[in-house]
Formats: sequence, structure tokens, C-alpha cells
Amino acid sequence: MLIIWIVFGAVFLFYLQKWIYGHYWEKDLSAELSFSRESAVEGEVCQLSERVENGKLLPLPMLKVKFQVSRKLRFSDEGDGAVTDKYYRNDILSLGPRQRVIRTIPFVCGARGYFRLREMDLVAADLFLTREMISSATADSTLYVYPAPVSGVELDSALQKLNGEILAKRHMLEDPFEYRGIREYAPYDEMKTINWKATARTGDLMVNIRNYTSLRAVRIFLNLADTGILKNEQLVELCISIAARFAGELLEQGIRVAVYANGEDVLTGDPMKMQPSAGPGHMESINRAFARISLEEGVYPFGELFRGELEEEGKDMATLFLSVDRSPEFQEDIRTFARMGTDFTWMCPLFPRMESHVEEEEALHFIRLDAEEMLNGK
Repeated sequence: MLIIWIVFGAVFLFYLQKWIYGHYWEKDLSAELSFSRESAVEGEVCQLSERVENGKLLPLPMLKVKFQVSRKLRFSDEGDGAVTDKYYRNDILSLGPRQRVIRTIPFVCGARGYFRLREMDLVAADLFLTREMISSATADSTLYVYPAPVSGVELDSALQKLNGEILAKRHMLEDPFEYRGIREYAPYDEMKTINWKATARTGDLMVNIRNYTSLRAVRIFLNLADTGILKNEQLVELCISIAARFAGELLEQGIRVAVYANGEDVLTGDPMKMQPSAGPGHMESINRAFARISLEEGVYPFGELFRGELEEEGKDMATLFLSVDRSPEFQEDIRTFARMGTDFTWMCPLFPRMESHVEEEEALHFIRLDAEEMLNGK
């Protein structure tokens, strides 16, 4: 008889704890995921904070915390996670009454991007681990990963040369609204520069001498299309990194910078159009815009998208094109721009084994860069 009562009591306790856990396991249970920083640079180490608190007297012998993040964030401790198109992590905890557990999980920012934690799943078990109960918790934390700086002998040389030309041009542009005197006409002078009143007064052709003005801005155009048969995202990412480095160097010198890219912003769905500025925080805005560019759904047609910007009067602007796309359509866009008489440079990172397939490279101001050297230096 005693054995029967023991068995009955065990069965009663089993179903009682099962009922209790089924109704109260979520009570006063909170969980939070957050990145340790708002922004980082590709290749840096960051941390993910995982905080779980059980505020009731009922213990939780097993609690699984499940969430997913981009596989571009590489965790050194993969736990019970799996990596496919995303990284699915599964951490197992044990919480006593009114206990808080905080875990700090390091990871490497493997690539540029905008990463957001949206939610996580909590899976608890009863005392005998015979039943699992599932709930979801909100997680709202974001991380901007900026493009990493790049260097290389060819790139450094090309950027130094271009930077020198820009600095020289800052004080060589004539301002059509300010004059500093008149002089005698020379054969190379344009008719519109002739001062007819001074000519009538002196009897000789006289022309106006204009003051010089500063370079208004530097425009960086990124064509992020990859029209080759074999897609190579590394080269496209190199273009973004080169643009970030050059924009930073120019802004440090007080030169206004505009950046245009035909990639889609993951938040707005619009292409990147950063208007000229040299104000505080402009580089931060550029880096954040770079981080939000997504290449997964393709890009906008370059020539069609930036026709208005390309047709702008650019005599007091320097223009840099960055593109691994060497398609006939893009080359024609460059030729059309070249006919306007505006100074520009087209930089293209390629691997040594790749052919450029660019006709009239000199006319298109084409500069080939060694992508392998730059990638090895990252």
C-alpha cells in the first residue's frame, strides 16, 4: 500500500510541477540582447551582451536562448549555433530563483554592413526536462560596421597624385564674379573676357583679370554593379573602402566631399546620395551610409540614376569614379562625361589575372589598381 501511495505522490508531484511550469515559467522572466557598441570598423572585435533574469522563486533548470544574426559577424565561441545563410545561435542556461545571468560573447566584424537584432526565442523546460515551453522576446539593438581602410603601393600613389592635383586646383580656379584688374589681350583669351569700356578708353583690347576661388567640392561616384560572368563581391567592396579612405583624407583637409553610389539603402530603399559638405559629422554620415548599402538585390542603373549629377557644371569640382564594372554601357557613360571637358579619374581595382577590357584607357583616365595587394594588406 505504501508503494502505491509513493507512486501516486510521485505522479501527483510530476503533474503538479508540470502545471506550475506551464502557467508560471514566463512570470518575471526577462531577456535582453545588445551590441557593446553602435559602430565599428570591419575587422574589429566587438561584443554581444546576453542578459537573462529570473525574478521569481520558481527555478528554471534549463533555459535556451535562441537568436539569429548575420553570418558576417563571426563568433569565436559558436556554442550550439549553426551557420547557413545566417548564424543561428542556441545558448543553454540554468537559472535559480531570482538569479540574473549576463554573458559577454565576443565576435569579429567580418564585413561592412548594418546589423540589427530584432527578437529572440526563449525555450524553458520543467524540473524533469520532459516538456518544453516556448516564448519570444523583443531585442532591438543595431550595429554599423564601416568599411575597413585599404592601402597598397598603386593605390597610395594614385591617391597622392589625385590629392595633389586637387590641392593645386583649389587655388587655380577663376571666379567669374570677382575681378582684380585688367590687362592687354592675348591670343589665348576668350572674347567674353574682353572689357569693352577699357578697350574704348585705351584704344587697345583689354581683358578682365579674375580672382581665384577655391575648389567647391570633390565628387566620388561609385558604380557598384558587377556585370561580369563570374561575380566578385570583393572587388566591389574594395571600391567602397577606397571611397571611404579618400573621403576621410579630403575632409581632414577641409575639402567638401560628395558621395554617390547606386546601391540600395537597407533602411530607405534609396540610392546613396551624400551632398557636398565638410562639416562635423559628415564622415560619420558617409560611413553609416556605406554600412547600410546592400548588394543582395542588385543595384540601380548608374547612368540613368546619376544623369542629373553628371550633367552638372563641374569646372570647380574634381570627380572620381570607382567601378569594377567595365561594361560598354558604363564606358559610354564615362565618355559622355569626358566630352563635357571636366577633369576626372576612373579607378578600378582588379586582380592581376583579369583583363581590363577598357578601350582608350587614356581618354577615359582609367587607373588600374592591384586588388590582390590591397586585400592582403587589410
